[in-house]
Amino acid sequence: MTSIVARGRDRVTSAVSQSTQIVGRAADAITAPGARAIDAALALNPISAQAAPTPVDGVEGANRLLRQLGITTFTPTVGLSLDLTLPVAVGGAVAGPYTPGIGNLTVANVSVNAVKRGEILYGFLPVGVFADFGDKSGVHVAWFNLESLRGGLGSPLGGLTDTVIDAVGRRARSAPIPDVVFDATVSRLKKVLSIVPSNGVRGGVVDTGSGVVLCAVYGTVKRGGTTYFFLPSIGLTRACP
Repeated sequence: MTSIVARGRDRVTSAVSQSTQIVGRAADAITAPGARAIDAALALNPISAQAAPTPVDGVEGANRLLRQLGITTFTPTVGLSLDLTLPVAVGGAVAGPYTPGIGNLTVANVSVNAVKRGEILYGFLPVGVFADFGDKSGVHVAWFNLESLRGGLGSPLGGLTDTVIDAVGRRARSAPIPDVVFDATVSRLKKVLSIVPSNGVRGGVVDTGSGVVLCAVYGTVKRGGTTYFFLPSIGLTRACP
């Protein structure tokens, strides 16, 4: 069965090809407004209305979803609170150059990956229904590069989908890429990432430098009126030079 990464890569490649053709035709027709070309590109890549994905139920489901996005999973962890329940969560990471759900994202021969070389994207997926409103900075990552002996403590993770889309947007805006191509690429990326449930899923990109990095993802997430502190989900990731 074709993986979601392969399908996402194919969709974005198709979108970029179609958008590039539109840009060429718009350039030839000097009297055609630029907005018309953008509208045409977006018409080729509509974001279909979809119901919000249901929260992941079970560690196996959490592992499967993160792996579908290309994120290598760490050890599972549990959340502690005063209500004495023990919800579980799974952390994970992927090194650049990479874009979750797509793979190696290149537009107009320019890399616009969410994660660059020397960086690691961390993900954190609690099992079940957790709050995704208000402050999303309760989950953090601690890391230590075993080769450079650099490290960091307390880097906050935001919403996973927003983190990926914002990172791709920053790369694209700093590159000589036509706006119409950028718009079409982001539209496709949003559609690919629509499988990610919003409830409590966190993500963040950290500049660790190249080398083998020891990682621990931990922190607080809310469920109803209760705040859970999740013990560290631990793993090793090699960041590319």
